[in-house]
Amino acid sequence: MSSRRKPRSNPKTRKAVVAALGLCASGAWAQGLVLPEQRVWLQVSAYRPNVDSRVRLDDTESVLQGTPLDGENDFGLARRKTVPAVLLGGRLSERWRAEFEYFSLNRSGSATTDGIRFGDGQFVADIDTQMRTRTYRLSAGYSFLKQADREAGVLVGAHVTDALLRVQGAAIVNGQPVGAFTERRSETVPAPTVGLYGSYRPGAGRWELNGRIDLFKLNIGDYDGRLVNLQANALYRVTPNVGVGLGWRYHDLRVDADARNFSGEIKYRMNGPQLFLQAGF
Repeated sequence: MSSRRKPRSNPKTRKAVVAALGLCASGAWAQGLVLPEQRVWLQVSAYRPNVDSRVRLDDTESVLQGTPLDGENDFGLARRKTVPAVLLGGRLSERWRAEFEYFSLNRSGSATTDGIRFGDGQFVADIDTQMRTRTYRLSAGYSFLKQADREAGVLVGAHVTDALLRVQGAAIVNGQPVGAFTERRSETVPAPTVGLYGSYRPGAGRWELNGRIDLFKLNIGDYDGRLVNLQANALYRVTPNVGVGLGWRYHDLRVDADARNFSGEIKYRMNGPQLFLQAGF
């Protein structure tokens, strides 16, 4: 009586089947068949802008205006610096969404001057300087276009900028020489904004192109201000919940104030690339 042995499966065959199934699954995911819509997302960015800043700080006790100064040339501040940023967003409903973002630019420098007026002092020698801005952005958006592979909407929100200016060195104050004098002023500037946003996912796959623009221009009371915030990004989903992206950002803020605690002018423009990591659920 003869018996037949069952054919043994070839290990190479098993590996080939597993690989084929894996390729099929990844191919289906790449075509967007299992790509979920994120309801909450967290984005951490490294922004590397070129910075151009101008500042003027007037005397608080008289009508004397300060010297218009270039932050990079007159203060010795760095023209390029990596700026970390954190963004948290979420969908409130099918078409409503909200975002909060924070980033800060803090630069210090040293320079030699033969006479500049900055606030209440006229600095005449070596100076140490600091210019710091902290920006908080909060916005709510409504998507008038909402499809599986594209979205577009309008934004309302606010940019709040907390600015600090400091100069230290030998100065003449009220006609008297002072060996070490520090002029330090800070101001918080709230700016209501309107804007647009949009995104497009080619083929409903792993890639997503998105962008936004926020605008503000207002003359009220002692303040005259303008803000333009513009960015365009490309995001690649490594997994359904994690993505990496690269983009370009432009941020332009101008404030002219004649208030009691701050009289002068702040202008700074940043533009450059940003690299970010995004996680969503």
